[in-house]
Amino acid sequence: MPVALLTALVLTRADPLPATLPARFYNRPGASVATRDADLARCLAIATQPMADIGPAVVKDRRLTPPIGAAPDLPPAATSTGDPVETCMSNRGWRLYALSPRERATWTRLSPAARTRLADTLTGASAPRWGHVIRPASRLRLIPR
Repeated sequence: MPVALLTALVLTRADPLPATLPARFYNRPGASVATRDADLARCLAIATQPMADIGPAVVKDRRLTPPIGAAPDLPPAATSTGDPVETCMSNRGWRLYALSPRERATWTRLSPAARTRLADTLTGASAPRWGHVIRPASRLRLIPR
């Protein structure tokens, strides 16, 4: 996992968007910062767990069955979905937004209370007023409605 992503995860989990704001944030309409933190922790655990914890292979007619959605004939680049934490968050309905350098500079000038309010707003807004979408939520929903 890239060091920049781990740093962003630590910063995101430590505070609801601290003074040293990462360049990106997660958004899901109606969600809270606590929900985001719980999903982020869950996705980090899923993405970093040892492969031995996944469980036994499925055996059908004495043959190993590939997992659903596996494409063994495609080159690795065609099956790669990018960062596993981002993929997990997207599958849970989270959109990933990027902030411009100007927005990050504005963020650093806000008071701690204003940052907290803005973090809550950006996390749960239907259409955040800051940032632009760099990864939309997946149509696959892994959360119950």
